Amino acid sequence: MHPVLLVARRDYFAYVGAWGFWVSLVTAPLLLAALMFAPVLLARAEPPRVLAVVADRAEDAASVAAAFSARALADARGEIAAYLDTTAPTAAAAALAAFDAAPDRRAAIAAARAAVSASAPGAMRAFPHPSPRYFIAAAPAPDINALKPYLGGARTLPDGRSLFGALYIRRDGEAPLIEYWSVNLQHDEPSEIARRAMRLEMQREALAAEGLDPAEADRLAAFSPSVMQFDPRPSAGEGQVTLRQRAPFFAAIALAFVLWSVVFSVANMLLSGVIEEKSNKILDTLLTSVTPLELLVGKLLGVAAVSATLFLFWGALGGGLLSIAASQMGESMLGQVASAFLEPRLIAAFAIGFAAGYLMYGAIFLALGSLCESIQEAQTLLGPVALVLAMPMLLIGPAMDNPNAPIIEAASWIPLFTPFLLLVRAPAGLGWMEIAGMGAMMLVTVAILLLLAARVFQAGIVNQLSMSSLFGRRARKG
Repeated sequence: MHPVLLVARRDYFAYVGAWGFWVSLVTAPLLLAALMFAPVLLARAEPPRVLAVVADRAEDAASVAAAFSARALADARGEIAAYLDTTAPTAAAAALAAFDAAPDRRAAIAAARAAVSASAPGAMRAFPHPSPRYFIAAAPAPDINALKPYLGGARTLPDGRSLFGALYIRRDGEAPLIEYWSVNLQHDEPSEIARRAMRLEMQREALAAEGLDPAEADRLAAFSPSVMQFDPRPSAGEGQVTLRQRAPFFAAIALAFVLWSVVFSVANMLLSGVIEEKSNKILDTLLTSVTPLELLVGKLLGVAAVSATLFLFWGALGGGLLSIAASQMGESMLGQVASAFLEPRLIAAFAIGFAAGYLMYGAIFLALGSLCESIQEAQTLLGPVALVLAMPMLLIGPAMDNPNAPIIEAASWIPLFTPFLLLVRAPAGLGWMEIAGMGAMMLVTVAILLLLAARVFQAGIVNQLSMSSLFGRRARKG
């Protein structure tokens, strides 16, 4: 057997034989699924947040309560419309018309369900069940001071629910002043909804003061244009952008973070392994039979085989779960995001990105490990390397906003950034030729880095050159 394969086999069985490998094999998919889907599921499972409104004038309290009701109605309509646009577009118009004709939110949802059930019964399997984000309850006390025990959790409402927050609206001259009271310090959305409601109320009052009929003022305030987004590319079909078109971007950013964490953790395994074997003189024994380049490549292939074993298991498990989610959840948000993970372009970008990213960063970490005498010494080098690894993550946000921006396109051709930005740009219409071009560029970069890393590896292992000796020489020369 070739020496490279012997080294690779040795490292592979060393890692696979450890109990930690089997723990990570099982727990990593569970943790990843929890991180990805738990926030969405928890947000859906959370009951409406209960608010109370206290105001100097009953009209102000009614306006704010109406604004929250309108928000809940609009959210329900938007969720149903997004679902029908991708599931049953032919039934969308009739269902939304029935929704709009209903007297209240509960009746509107029931009317839309009835319309879809009559015209497209197949779309009922994953029909959404919108839940309002906020519920306006009758204030259990007449002023804000008396409400504080309810807000702090010492007391509950008569129905047993806790009060999430309270809005106190008082008049300071003509301009209303809105006070939002809540122990949830990072959450200020209710105050923004109340602010918009009171702004409309102030406009209505100003128009009425000029002699305009209140009904006409309400009609003018209700003016709002309809907005639709379209994709001009020929591959987009009819062109209207729906959740189906946006889902691959959500999948891409999730895979980019997965790729980043996997590449960094696997490269760190190589760094720790080579330092341990160097301190134990194991590498000296191996170098009596193989060259530094063969040892370097063998170690990369061995850990790559470990990663391939993990990905085969995770891929089979994740692919099966995603396929089930895509078929069972249909055109719901989770179903479409699950389908997006199975997009061939994303899978190809992830495979190319992992292979190239692992080899590039793995070679760098092996070279650095050969120059270190201990883990503590390696930690001092990981700071700058971690900053380099973090730079692609800083570009993911701008890349999601505009994946075709000149700086993002240019950065995606920088080999150390390419594996991650390739994934983010893949759903934005990145062609197969460009994906192949980036893959070829990374392949050349991998070859160059392997040759350079082999030289550093030889200097660190064979010639016993280390960072401490290197800096010590410079200090003595100084």
